[in-house]
Amino acid sequence: MFNNIQILEGVEIVHQTSSLWYYLVFLFGILGFFIYFLPTFIAFKRKHSSRYGILIINLFFGFTFIGWIITLAWSVSKKD
Repeated sequence: MFNNIQILEGVEIVHQTSSLWYYLVFLFGILGFFIYFLPTFIAFKRKHSSRYGILIINLFFGFTFIGWIITLAWSVSKKD
């Protein structure tokens, strides 16, 4: 936690940053990770025959919305 110390008219005022903010950033980061790799998780859960291809495409192109949609559609398609 970071403290911001100010001295105002001889009185020391300490402002402490809430650690709740850091927990929220961490939780949103974890949530973002799971959403980003959702197509990959689905492909591996379903034992899709192209699960490693889905992983690679999701890893490199998932940040583009169209890449993420394509890998999601591919992961829920037929396994064969």
